[in-house]
Amino acid sequence: MTASPDEISDYIAAQGADFASRAPDLPFTRGEYADRLARLRKKMADEHIDTVLLTAPDTMCWLHGFTTRWYRSHSSTKLPPVHCTVVHVDHDRIVLIETAGHEQLVRLTSCADEFIGVPDQADEPTVPDFLTVLLSELGARGRLGGRIGVERWSSVPNPAVAEMITSALTAHGATIVDASVPIRSLRRLKSREELGVIEGAAAACDAGLLHLRDHIRPGMTELQAWNLLMTGVIEAGGEPAAIHETVATGPAMPAVHALSSRRPIGRGEVFHPDAACAVDRYHARLTRPFLIGEPPVAFTRLAEVLAGSYEVMESTAKVGVPFRDVHRALRKYFAEAGIEGWAGGYELGVSLMPDWVGEFCWSSEDDSTEAVIEAGLVTNYETGAFLAMVDTVVFEDSGPRFLSSLPRTPMVVAHAD
Repeated sequence: MTASPDEISDYIAAQGADFASRAPDLPFTRGEYADRLARLRKKMADEHIDTVLLTAPDTMCWLHGFTTRWYRSHSSTKLPPVHCTVVHVDHDRIVLIETAGHEQLVRLTSCADEFIGVPDQADEPTVPDFLTVLLSELGARGRLGGRIGVERWSSVPNPAVAEMITSALTAHGATIVDASVPIRSLRRLKSREELGVIEGAAAACDAGLLHLRDHIRPGMTELQAWNLLMTGVIEAGGEPAAIHETVATGPAMPAVHALSSRRPIGRGEVFHPDAACAVDRYHARLTRPFLIGEPPVAFTRLAEVLAGSYEVMESTAKVGVPFRDVHRALRKYFAEAGIEGWAGGYELGVSLMPDWVGEFCWSSEDDSTEAVIEAGLVTNYETGAFLAMVDTVVFEDSGPRFLSSLPRTPMVVAHAD
């Protein structure tokens, strides 16, 4: 079969037109994004920052929706990261600078007010190409000599590119300040719209564990079990997480930090599926200990102690209570149970590769924290003593609400085949 040059050209043009006709797909209302921008600009004013250059994928997604699967964070030196979102304290205009080839992707995923494509002088945009665009944008707003906030705790851009950006800006009289923590603090308490998508992610986590429980068989590898887990997650409307979801045999620590392997899962082996998943890039987490066959008495007792720690949370983790009071109650509980256990968590919300761990963290071992429980905070709840149970918890005025509907028990699989 052959096609003429005109037929090929017409086909490509038609497909391009079809792609260009797709409507933008934003997970939140324009009003939600406008509120986020207003809060960002207020925080900038409070911190005496004239301009912020947002480079963290999760920050850009939170502010105006933009997502891609490639941020060039660890790429070839010939393919450097050449993007940022520019926000000025005295203007409600969001400017997204990105490689020109992503223009349609930006249109589909972002509500930024202006897109500036970085042109390339050869094959791919270079850092000098990016800096030409950035300096022009800042100069047009009279911000080259102001206080510019950057996200130094972001993995994007990489250190080499970050140094080049800082050098160029300071050469034009700018004062560079790290705005990572102030910017992240804006995402700590979730809106009702954000809670809705996190609840969807939690439901997908439940579905993933149930699908794994119903289909796992002795001799399947960890990777095959992971496939079952993710099949259940995706069929329930979930998405892959910002970190590889895992199914791994052995003690919870370090197993839940291991990649799924080709190792077969045998009868009597403990394994933990980490059913983290996302909806619209907002994450939830869920873990239960799994065992194929008859559970030993020690296994059952450890699981009972972990499950009991949820009751400690429900009775103590109220809005307005210092986290250190919750920590002490958890330590007392484990000591009375005669088990060396631990509990804690970290902030969950919008995340993209390579991490889903948010800024705020808490731990039953921490007696020095001054943090107080606030309504709208969402974290995971991890409790471990050789085994592990993990849930997603929303701290509300009525008390902590755990999002999983699954029992706080191990998943014991009795398949004989």
